Amino acid sequence: MGGGQHATLGLLLIALLIGLLSYYFGFHPAVGAYMAGLIMKEEYFHFHDVPGDTYKESEKIVDNVAFSWIGPVFFVQLGTEIAFEQSILVSVIPQIILLTFGLLFVQIVSAGLAARYTGNFAWHESIMIGFGMLGWAELAFVVMDIGYVQTQIITTDVFYTLMGTTFFLNVSVPILIAWWKLYFVGEKLMSMGSRENITYFSKPPQNLFKAQKKPP
Repeated sequence: MGGGQHATLGLLLIALLIGLLSYYFGFHPAVGAYMAGLIMKEEYFHFHDVPGDTYKESEKIVDNVAFSWIGPVFFVQLGTEIAFEQSILVSVIPQIILLTFGLLFVQIVSAGLAARYTGNFAWHESIMIGFGMLGWAELAFVVMDIGYVQTQIITTDVFYTLMGTTFFLNVSVPILIAWWKLYFVGEKLMSMGSRENITYFSKPPQNLFKAQKKPP
């Protein structure tokens, strides 16, 4: 990428090449582009003696392309191939509710416990990470597009169930994060256990830290 002048071009080229490679092996190009995004690190954009933040500049350009051009085109194209039927949507409401709450519980618990016991985060931070992991990004719609529109390997009922579940999971992320923010910053407390052996799921009160720092 030289001195960073062509960082954005190089980034898009890497995503394009890996997307084409994944398509060659029978996967959707979006899967390859997603994997390319996983291997890119901020440290790769640090150039010596180069003014400015190349990483932030490249991120801004790519986000603008994704959210204002390529992303809307994909969703419009997917929407033109889907005809919603109210009777089918109503019939799968119980499945949507069951799957949504099941995934809410499983994803929050699994991501939260992983952050707590492998990342050594505090409980209030681990729970926030669990809420943040609830959203299903564009890749979920890509998979549903492949399964329902392109290959017809999933039924209409399954497609409606997955679409409804994805919608409610994505909507739940900002709602839960806004609710947990009060506990995250310590404005509200959530704890469990006796006074002598208490566990704070919210941010512990500041006077607790002061008490622990006092000499015996």
